[in-house]
Amino acid sequence: MSHKKFSRFVVTCLLVTGTISFSSLVSAQNAEQVSIPKVGDTAPNFSLQDFEENEFELSEATQKRTVLLWFTNLCEGCQSKISDVEKLKSMYENKGVSVVAISVLGEDRETVETLIKKYNTTFQFLYDPHGSTTEIYSGKYIPGTCPMKNIFIISRSSKIAFASHLPGIEVNELIEQLNNVIKGEQQ
Repeated sequence: MSHKKFSRFVVTCLLVTGTISFSSLVSAQNAEQVSIPKVGDTAPNFSLQDFEENEFELSEATQKRTVLLWFTNLCEGCQSKISDVEKLKSMYENKGVSVVAISVLGEDRETVETLIKKYNTTFQFLYDPHGSTTEIYSGKYIPGTCPMKNIFIISRSSKIAFASHLPGIEVNELIEQLNNVIKGEQQ
């Protein structure tokens, strides 16, 4: 076999091997993708502890509607909305609504504890140390990013009634959505 033919053979083998390897990689990544729940889906159950070691399980909160907020410690936008979330909790705590925040960056517990004290929050703040609950609702966490959907309203029937992005949504729109859920469940 001439040198030229041998070179073509080697290049062809490398291309075929590369194509097969790339296809296998894409297939493996697709198999690992999580199906992120959407409005109308049943909210996936989870159990986490808050910063005072109290256990929270979503399925046990079925007597109430629940507002879930995923919070990244490094997101200034999320931090700027803590007072709005506290306002929401105050407005609805006597109307069968619980407000729960979930810390995404489990390794940075101290930052969240500092923020809880700084903003004097009274809503429950959960700790997701391994990101497993975050992944169920928002997909695999990418450091330095904020989940595209990080605020959910869960109805009494455990359905996702609303999903959006905070700080992208204004508190008045969130109040309107929560009122719609309450009104819809009273009919």
